[in-house]
Amino acid sequence: MALSGNKGEWSEIYTLFKLLGDGKVHAGDADMNKLDLYYPILNIIREESKRYEYRPYIDQHIVVIDEDGREYARISMNRFIQEAETLLTAIKNGDSRSFEIPDSEMFMNKIGCALLKAPSKDKADIHIVIHDLRTNMTPNLGFSIKSQLGSASTLLNAGLPTNILYRIEGVDFTDEDIVNINSVKEHLLRMKKIVDYGGRFVYCDIEHQTFKNNLLFLDYCMPKFIAECLVVDSMPNKTSMISEAVEMVAAKNPFGFTGDDIIAFYEHKMKVLLLDAALGMTPSKEWKGRYDANGGYLVVRKDGEIVCYHFYNRNDVEDYLYHNTRFERGSRTRHNFGSLFRGNDGNVYIRLNLQIRFKK
Repeated sequence: MALSGNKGEWSEIYTLFKLLGDGKVHAGDADMNKLDLYYPILNIIREESKRYEYRPYIDQHIVVIDEDGREYARISMNRFIQEAETLLTAIKNGDSRSFEIPDSEMFMNKIGCALLKAPSKDKADIHIVIHDLRTNMTPNLGFSIKSQLGSASTLLNAGLPTNILYRIEGVDFTDEDIVNINSVKEHLLRMKKIVDYGGRFVYCDIEHQTFKNNLLFLDYCMPKFIAECLVVDSMPNKTSMISEAVEMVAAKNPFGFTGDDIIAFYEHKMKVLLLDAALGMTPSKEWKGRYDANGGYLVVRKDGEIVCYHFYNRNDVEDYLYHNTRFERGSRTRHNFGSLFRGNDGNVYIRLNLQIRFKK
C-alpha cells in the first residue's frame, strides 16, 4: 500500500534527506535566519519496526546500519541532496490534505524507511548525534520538527483541560441578558458585548487540576498570568500574537512588578511556558520538568532550508518560540468555552480556552 501523508508528515522525510545530504545543520535566529554557527551531523537514528542508523562518512557517502550492526546500504550524500530537492518540489505542489509521492517512497525503501513518521511516545520527531564544536560534546538528542511547508502546527492543543474560568464582575446580568449575549456566534463580538454592558473578567480557576498543577509547577503566578493573556486576546482590540499580548498584559502589570524592565518580567514567564510546552509538557499529563525533545527544534522554512534551535542555546529557542507563536481559539462546541452561565452561587461566569499555534 502506497504511503500517503500531508505536507507536515512528508516534511519529516524531507528533513531526513536534507540533513543527510548537507551533513550539518545551521543554527537559526528568532526570525529563522541561518547563523554562521552550525552543527556537524555524526549520526541520525530512526526506529520503526527496526532501528536504522545513518552515518555520514568522509568519502561523502551515507552508510545505513541496521539494528544488527550490518551495513544495509551505502549511498552518496549527493544522492540525498537530489532526493531532498525532488521531495521539496513534490511537497510544495502537493494537495492541501494527503497525497502520495511514489519516487520518494522508492528511495525511502532503499534506506530502510517504511513510514513517514517514526512511532514516538514523546515530542521528538528525529534523533541526531551532533558534534557541538563549542563544547566538543557529541550527544544523542531528540528534536521536534516544525515545517512551514504545510499548515501551521500547534504548540499547545486546545481541549477541555485548557479551559480557564472567569467570574464576570461590574454588571448584574439578567437571565435574558445571558441568552442574548450567548446568541452572538462570533467570539470577539460576544466578548465586546459583555464589555459594553460594563462586565469585567476576573480570573477564578484552571478547572482541570492536572493542567493547573503543571502551570503552578512552572511558576506560581502562571495560571493567573495565562488567564490575563487570554482576556487580552479576546478583546475587540485583540492581538493574537503571543509577544504583543504579553506586552499588553505588562502594561497592566497585574502582579505589581517594580523592577526596571516590567516587560522582561512577563516575557520570561511566557517563554517558560512556551519552552516547556514545546519540549514535553502537555495539559492532561503530570509534568515533572523532563524534556522529551531534549535537543530542541528543527524548522523547515518555506524555501526548504532547515534551521536548528539547539537547547544548549536556550535563549535562541525561547526567542524563536516567543516571536513565532500566536493564540488560537478552539471549538466552542467541542470545548465548552465562550458562553456565559450562572453558577450555583448566583454569579455569572465564562470559560475561555487556551490554544497556542505557530504562525505561518
